[in-house]
Amino acid sequence: MTDWPGFCRQLLQRGERRLLIVSGEQDWAQARAQSLLSSLAPAHILWLGEAPFAQPHCPLGKFHTALGREYHHLVFNAFSGLHPDALGAAVGALAAGGLLVLLCPPLQRWHAYADPDLRRYVALPEQAEGLNSRFITRVIALLHSAPGVLLWQQHRPVPTLPLLSGAPWRLQRDRHGCLNRQQRHALALLLRGARRGVPVVLTADRGRGKSSLLGLAAGRLLRAGKRVLLTAPSPDAAARALAHCEPDLPFMAPDALLAERPAADVVLVDEAAALPVPMLLALARRYCCLFASTEHGYEGTGLGFTLKFQPALAALSPTVGKAHIGTPARWSQGDPLEPLLFRLLALDSNPPAPPSAGAPNMEWVTRQRLLADDTLLQQVFGLLTLAHYQTRPSDLRQLLDAPGVSLAVVFRQGVPVAAALLQREGELDGALATAIWRGQRRPRGHLLPQSLCFHGGLMDACDFGYARIMRIVVHPACQQAGIGSQLLGWLKQQVNIDFLGTSFGASPELLTFWSRNGFLPVRLGLAADGVSGLHAAMMLWPASSRAQSVLHEWQGQFGADMRDEGRTMPTGLPLPPPRVNEQRDARRAHDFACYHRDLHADRPALRRFIAHHTPVHPPTPHQQALLQAALHPGAEPAQVAKRLGYAGQKSVITALRLAMKCYF
Repeated sequence: MTDWPGFCRQLLQRGERRLLIVSGEQDWAQARAQSLLSSLAPAHILWLGEAPFAQPHCPLGKFHTALGREYHHLVFNAFSGLHPDALGAAVGALAAGGLLVLLCPPLQRWHAYADPDLRRYVALPEQAEGLNSRFITRVIALLHSAPGVLLWQQHRPVPTLPLLSGAPWRLQRDRHGCLNRQQRHALALLLRGARRGVPVVLTADRGRGKSSLLGLAAGRLLRAGKRVLLTAPSPDAAARALAHCEPDLPFMAPDALLAERPAADVVLVDEAAALPVPMLLALARRYCCLFASTEHGYEGTGLGFTLKFQPALAALSPTVGKAHIGTPARWSQGDPLEPLLFRLLALDSNPPAPPSAGAPNMEWVTRQRLLADDTLLQQVFGLLTLAHYQTRPSDLRQLLDAPGVSLAVVFRQGVPVAAALLQREGELDGALATAIWRGQRRPRGHLLPQSLCFHGGLMDACDFGYARIMRIVVHPACQQAGIGSQLLGWLKQQVNIDFLGTSFGASPELLTFWSRNGFLPVRLGLAADGVSGLHAAMMLWPASSRAQSVLHEWQGQFGADMRDEGRTMPTGLPLPPPRVNEQRDARRAHDFACYHRDLHADRPALRRFIAHHTPVHPPTPHQQALLQAALHPGAEPAQVAKRLGYAGQKSVITALRLAMKCYF
């Protein structure tokens, strides 16, 4: 049987979808997919990744444009990279009766393929060459054992399509427009919250009809005379809500909504997890909001909506309503594709309940061990998910594939109860370090040395080796027992490197935890994180004598820069005693003038340098006014441009570099 349209009709009758793997050389696989699609209905076909000439497609890096829409068929070109976030988002947009066509190299060689997505996990593109992907190895193993997967291999016959049987799947809307009992309950809660002025949070996995439910609620409210507005990360993300609302529902972008503050009784926020937490809270303070969000982190902020926003919303409004939809609406509960996707991306990973007693046992766990023990992988990844509000499916691939990653796990009676994920950084080539210092290069990764070098004004920071603790987590049932501190103490004994380091949202609680464990602050970010609303703090613990000899000097410069800008540490941590190094200030001033160093980072050093040096060539009166205005603590270049008549921020910085050259 090669009647693909007939097979898709059978799938639609059962409310199911299928994965078709087309495995071979790229040109052959693309041609097969193009031929297959020509025999299927052309409407609502999404092609992700590189496509044959004239075939409409969406680059994998722009997969967010697929959110909020529904497609009859999907082609995912893994030759362009097996991007986990894009795969998760796209499959959630595939309707019943649809095929997910996965194009990939021959399965036996796919793990060694030069996957473009691997470049996201290395500092330099060439470092991805020759890497074997454990993530893809795991994917292949799971696909081989998954029921209902169709495999079409080059030089092999077209797969035989099974005849499907069983009770037909029917979608029937009730008089309210709902498809099931969970939707009816959620609709009632949305309407009740709107009438009472109480916020409501509606959560669901993809394909549960939450966006269409927002549209139904909006129609009811508009017909009742309420002033209703819809907002979302983009108009595309709000398309389904708009399609299910009568009469027309006004849409406003969230930033415009907060800036213009139009009158509204209710604001509907679709795909809420894709918006920064501070923005969501600002909307909640201004309006009665009904929030709808996907659960599993396909949007840009992952679990921030659950771990950061919802507790903050409950503090604002203790009577917040909550509804969850688990029953699928775009496909039947017998659909095999969704559970396969969850398994591939570990979307439903949860840490097991820990034993109530037992001595902790700490050990390094290799990625090969995780690959061989999928239960342990799911348990550990579930733990790590609890540790950070920006977890995405891509973090699973980082755990398995990223070079320089190591994992320490605390077991109790064989059950993982805590974990730390570390990334090796630093010890960079001298030419690359100089280019980073001058603002000419910004390679991926190496967060601590790059940030300390470029933003912190520490030119020698790239010379040292770091083990950055990306995540450290203790199971909630085991917290407040000192396990996290015990794990840090164990890591201090284990690492053979210059620094243990960390970068995190600087809440007073976390600052206290890290300082209590001997870590010292060396940088505080200038801008608050868009999700947490916190400034990023960087703290180091010196593991070598070489590191000990420079850390107090680094702290002294950090303290001097903070003091001279009028900045303070968040509650709970004193500012390090300032220590000015005139030679370092002179180097920062010279390279700001001659290269591309950052004004906000170097402004304290520029101000100190000017105060103690006479210009070689006297600056003009206009340059003197610019130096005084732009180097004032807290000055913003855009405002300086308006005041002094410059075209904009860039022209101010260009003119400032020229003015600084008068001193050299």
